[in-house]
Amino acid sequence: MCLKRLTNLKINSKGFTLVELIIIIVLIGIFSVAALTRTNLGLNTIQEKIAIDQITNDIDLARSMAFAKHETITIVFSKNNEGVFNKNYTIYSGEGEDKALILDFPNSENGVVSLDNSKMRSVDIESVDFDDGYELQFIPLGDCALLSDGFIELNSKIITIKPITGNWIISDK
Repeated sequence: MCLKRLTNLKINSKGFTLVELIIIIVLIGIFSVAALTRTNLGLNTIQEKIAIDQITNDIDLARSMAFAKHETITIVFSKNNEGVFNKNYTIYSGEGEDKALILDFPNSENGVVSLDNSKMRSVDIESVDFDDGYELQFIPLGDCALLSDGFIELNSKIITIKPITGNWIISDK
C-alpha cells in the first residue's frame, strides 16, 4: 500500500506549483534590480573617468601647444542662461582681440570640446574657478597664467590645476 502511494505521488507531482513559480519570479526580479543598480553606478564612474581623461589631456595639449607654437592658448568654460556650466569648453589661440578658435583641436568640433555625448552623458561640470574666472590660459612658454590653484569640479571629482606649471591633480570631493 505504501509503495502504491509513493508511485502515485511521483506520477502526480509533475512541474512546479504556482507559489513556487511566483517565488522564483520575485527572486529573479530582486537580483535584476540589484544588478542594474550596480551597473549604472559603474557606468557613471567610467563616464566620469573618461571626462577627466578628456579634460586633463586637453590641458596638457594646450600647455604643449603654447610652448611649441610660442603663443597664448586659452581653455574657456562657460555657463548657460540659467547659470549652469555647459557640458563643453572652447579652445582659443592668441589673446585679447586677437583670440581665435582653434578649429582643428583634437576631439573638438570647430574648437568646442563637448562632454555631452554617449561616453560622458552623466558627467556634469559643476563649477570652475581660475582666479575668479572661467579661463585657463597658457602663455607662450607653456607656463600657466594662474596666480593660485584653479579648480574644475565634476560630479564626484575635482581637478586642481597648479599655477605656473599647469600640472593637475585629481581628488575626491
